[in-house]
Amino acid sequence: MGRTPHRYALLLPLLLLAACSSDGFKMVAQSHSVAYRLDPDPKGLLLSVPPICAVLPAEAPSAPGYSALTGMALHAALLSSKHGETVLDAGVTASRINKAGLANDWHLLAVSYRDGGVMDFDRLSKIGKAIGVRHILVPTLAGSVSNFGPRLDFLGLTLGRTFWTTVDVSLQLWDTSTGDLVWQSTASCTAAAEVVIATRVSMKTAMQSGFVLMIDDLVQGRSESVMAADVPDTKMSGEVVK
Repeated sequence: MGRTPHRYALLLPLLLLAACSSDGFKMVAQSHSVAYRLDPDPKGLLLSVPPICAVLPAEAPSAPGYSALTGMALHAALLSSKHGETVLDAGVTASRINKAGLANDWHLLAVSYRDGGVMDFDRLSKIGKAIGVRHILVPTLAGSVSNFGPRLDFLGLTLGRTFWTTVDVSLQLWDTSTGDLVWQSTASCTAAAEVVIATRVSMKTAMQSGFVLMIDDLVQGRSESVMAADVPDTKMSGEVVK
């Protein structure tokens, strides 16, 4: 009988760990967008059948390993926003570029764009014809920061932590037939969650939130937006404020 309190004491850290787990994220995002041309109609652009818009492979100059994740986040944002069901995915775009024998042209275009921020018209035109679209979306991960702080200590042990991730992403719309930069937008998104150790806030979720906001700016013709959201079970929800 004398050992019973000790047994219950061993359960206390487990109960505290269970109390530390979070049921989702807190998300805050802000975007700034600029339109340089009033055409094409954004809704028609993103929903045209057959497709007239495609996503280029994403750029991530500060973290090249995250370029694929950035592209996947934009793809998820286009689908979840219900605006981009017909936009060609970056995987399809990459395959068409490769099959057309333009891998080197794409590499040179990507490098010059990354260094100077301008799409070389000759190569851009070739890429557009190879993909079979007039307009392209160019997603970029400009930077990301992740950190954490202790939330609860028990007998000198940290049982829970608040993780947060901030990402800065951009999105540009180019006309491959004229070489015009039609529209561009930037967004900064911070996601935070109080979670148990060894769990992290999803970078993809944060990037997806920023892309959703920018796509909505494009469709609605807004110059800036702010979103605050609770994200239970990594499903995005919230209200967009002009």
